[in-house]
Amino acid sequence: MLSHLKLGSADWNLWPISMDYGVTFPAFKRAGIENVELGIYTPSVELNPENRQRIAQLAKKNEVQVTAALFSLTPDRWPNGAFSNRDSSFLAECKIFLESLTNLDIKYANIWTGADLPGADIDVVKNSLKELNEIASKYSGLVSIEYKADTIFPDGESLAILLSDLSHLKVLIDTGHAFALEEDVVHLIKNLHAKKLMGAMHLGDALAGDSDADLPCGRIHDFSEIVHTLSDINYSGTVNFDLYGAAIDENGPGPLSILNESLQHMTSVMRDN
Repeated sequence: MLSHLKLGSADWNLWPISMDYGVTFPAFKRAGIENVELGIYTPSVELNPENRQRIAQLAKKNEVQVTAALFSLTPDRWPNGAFSNRDSSFLAECKIFLESLTNLDIKYANIWTGADLPGADIDVVKNSLKELNEIASKYSGLVSIEYKADTIFPDGESLAILLSDLSHLKVLIDTGHAFALEEDVVHLIKNLHAKKLMGAMHLGDALAGDSDADLPCGRIHDFSEIVHTLSDINYSGTVNFDLYGAAIDENGPGPLSILNESLQHMTSVMRDN
């Protein structure tokens, strides 16, 4: 088994059950998940000193490790954009985000924007990326940006081009988003690795065209070749399940079931590699 991979889960997979770390951390432990990624909307609020202390205490108590956090920029919270809005507080929140993760000894800082859409001012976006790169240069961990269809960062290759001259920002591959875009995930991993742009990963499955499906790993695609490629490049970053779409599906089997389905598939694949 690839023991160096930090296989875990995003905490938002259990949000249909509870958003309270006092509930989700022990639930992850019982499910066999020891590495957790936090979903964050407003770092200055959710990662204030009191909340950081509670996160650290609950993680220790429940024997889970918080390995990553995702700063999620949603349209309702950033109606005028974030990367594409010169007047937003996005970069100030990013600075707080990275300082807070440093305090918690979390080494993987991830950022996703659904607030910056195709057609946004790309020059403003590029300037924000440069400023973010400078902020990231002071962080001891890895900062990765997640792409998704119908956003200003719509696919892996175009995001890689934007980040090519920014030494402290990497590309986060969400396999569900990649499958929905019909990207060649193995080729993308190799390409990003060769360019030193390979960042953190999210794991999920999807049919072509359905970026919000977030199906359990192995439901549509076999992850064997992906895992084999990660082994070949000696990847040692975080690989966290992102199954939110399936978790909130009222007609589905429920969050714990899809989490277990994904874990069983990945554990089997990793064992064989």
